[in-house]
Amino acid sequence: MNIVPYHLSTTNDLLTSHAGLVCLAKVMQSIDFSRLANQHFPAPKSNRGFQPAIFVNAIVLMLHEGGRCLDDLRHLRQDDALRKLLRLKRVPTSDTLSD
Repeated sequence: MNIVPYHLSTTNDLLTSHAGLVCLAKVMQSIDFSRLANQHFPAPKSNRGFQPAIFVNAIVLMLHEGGRCLDDLRHLRQDDALRKLLRLKRVPTSDTLSD
């Protein structure tokens, strides 16, 4: 029997299973997608509202992640590693998005 030369250990680093979304997010950043979304969608009616780009970016990432309904946004909200990597400070809830 051969012994595999790998050593497994634990880590406290943040890990994500949605690493494929990083490529899409980088493309969106390179074409300044947020500016385009803010330019073509209506601005929030209050000073506490989300900018349109936050909604659009969340929907695009959710759909490319395989989401089928608005509740699938929770995958993005709960993935601390992905949010830190993409610098997503705010991800709207499904209730906010549906309003």
